[in-house]
Amino acid sequence: MIKSKLIYILILIALILFFILFVDNASLLILILASVFPIMQIFFLFKISRNITATLTAENAAVEKNIESKIVVNITNRSILPVSCAVATLKITNTLTGEYQMLTTMMPVSADNNQSIKFSVSYAHCGKVIVTLRKIKIYDYVKLFSKNIYLDISQEVIVLPSLAHISPDIETHLTGSADNDEFSKSKPGDDCSEVFNIREYHYGDKINRIHWNLTTKLDELMVKEYSLPISSKIMILFEFCIDPSDESAFYKMDSVIETAMSLSYFMINNNISHTIRWYDKKYNVLRDMKITSTDDFSSFLGSVFSSGMYTDNYNAFMYSRIENNDMTFSHTIYISSVISDEIFHNLSVLSNTKQSSYLYINDEENTPDYFKNTDNTNAISINYKQISEGLKHFSI
Repeated sequence: MIKSKLIYILILIALILFFILFVDNASLLILILASVFPIMQIFFLFKISRNITATLTAENAAVEKNIESKIVVNITNRSILPVSCAVATLKITNTLTGEYQMLTTMMPVSADNNQSIKFSVSYAHCGKVIVTLRKIKIYDYVKLFSKNIYLDISQEVIVLPSLAHISPDIETHLTGSADNDEFSKSKPGDDCSEVFNIREYHYGDKINRIHWNLTTKLDELMVKEYSLPISSKIMILFEFCIDPSDESAFYKMDSVIETAMSLSYFMINNNISHTIRWYDKKYNVLRDMKITSTDDFSSFLGSVFSSGMYTDNYNAFMYSRIENNDMTFSHTIYISSVISDEIFHNLSVLSNTKQSSYLYINDEENTPDYFKNTDNTNAISINYKQISEGLKHFSI
């Protein structure tokens, strides 16, 4: 636009000199037209700008990271005058990591018509992404002037973690208690208040478990399997904490989330209810959700990515220890990409959990010497690039 203005000024100077050297009606008329021309451009630009509207559409409301998706900008021109050049500016912000990028494109828009442009984008890190059409800038026909049309239209895109494969042979240990009304849906037990299954008699089955009514009807010995009450919930506690000096910090944070999500999804598929807990930096509170179904899991994904990362170490652990010390768990699974001797020690002496596991997400090059199994804590180092491999050594 500066180049166009310089050219116009040079032309105008040349026309003034021409009028001075050749004083006649023709040179005067050309000079007047050249002087009025910018005013006409401003007038047309103002008229057109009042008839410009736009929409923003994300073709996918949820995508996996590093998978290409489309963002569509549609500009409508209801004026009888065409737009020679319209510039659309998008701002794409990941609310979890705080990263953002700007995308810009130029397009003409015919009179009384609309024009669409598709942006192909992929997202390097999981989280909630806000795509905002901040403004459209339109130019006059010779690019002397421009006008900004501010819109601030937004679309949300959830960038999903890549769930790591967990072997179906992973060990699961559920403890039982007769005082609990929550029962395992995957394993039988000895609580006669609820029947888990009815099956054919096997040698060694107790006589008092024979289902006599069904045995009479089928003319075959059938026995009742009783239910296993779950004494306490499993808790997955993970940190959104990053080390700002670590070049791989965001990738390790992705792996923390993916590890937590993978374990949660594995438990859902095996009918194991659990609680998942994290620290919400945005509102400075500890959040938790009970996960018992895929619907709960989807709701969790929709809310967790607005929390934001932090550099204050171990907020989730510290808040959880202070606020919920009266709650008991059969297994506390702590997942973090940062570590300290103090936190590891505190986890190993937690009084409200029967078993604890520290899943340290790192590059396996700087694992400290103190990070090793104790009587109450499993210390598991997981390479952030090989989550599935690391989880082979884990049991629930």
